[in-house]
Amino acid sequence: MFKKIIFTFIFSALLLFPALSDSGYARAVKKPNLKRMVIKSYISKIPLKFKKYFHFSNFAYNIPFKISVGELKTYSVKVEINNLKYSGYHTAVIKIADKNSGALKGIDDITFKTEIYAPVAVASETIGKFQIIKPDDVKISYKNIPGFNDGYYLSGKKTAGREAKFFIAAGSALTKANTERKRIINFGDAVNIVYKSSGLILKTKGMALQAGALNSIIRVKNIESGAVLACIVKSDKVVAVR
Repeated sequence: MFKKIIFTFIFSALLLFPALSDSGYARAVKKPNLKRMVIKSYISKIPLKFKKYFHFSNFAYNIPFKISVGELKTYSVKVEINNLKYSGYHTAVIKIADKNSGALKGIDDITFKTEIYAPVAVASETIGKFQIIKPDDVKISYKNIPGFNDGYYLSGKKTAGREAKFFIAAGSALTKANTERKRIINFGDAVNIVYKSSGLILKTKGMALQAGALNSIIRVKNIESGAVLACIVKSDKVVAVR
């Protein structure tokens, strides 16, 4: 499966583009060249560690503008891609301009599709809600993922020790959306609130109004004053006022 994915990646694709007929840009800017230009423009804006996982497909052309080989020397070709999401359909605007005057001589677009197959951490078996994830609960699997907004992990080491926010089915990607750092303080726990100001350190009793992991920010009620404070979890018994 991995070999099949690898051969679909951009580097192989760049060498396999078919030639054009004489229509459209065929006399000067051939489709394979435009395709290379579009891919180069796209991946120039992608983080380096993800580039090798991209797959490009479904290129569709609408190219009525013709340039002769002789005329090509006087023109510049510019590619603009505005919707640079990691996966899905995109439109590349192709602008043909006079190199000397900058006057626009032609404009067109190419639509194409991107997918990303990355080796991400997934659940090797079903993980229950609030379960602490162990190394054996995680494996690496290539997934066609829609994007990295949910915080996918490219290493199982970063997921072990985290806690499942809810039920996670076997084979599902582990993300920051469905896992969190192990909680060391739970709702209702008695804690010591530490205030630090101008060299002074004050302590008072409090009650956690949220669960939290080490160094996370939770709401804590000051038992004496009744005030609700935003505090940083320092240990299972101590929080510090921000």
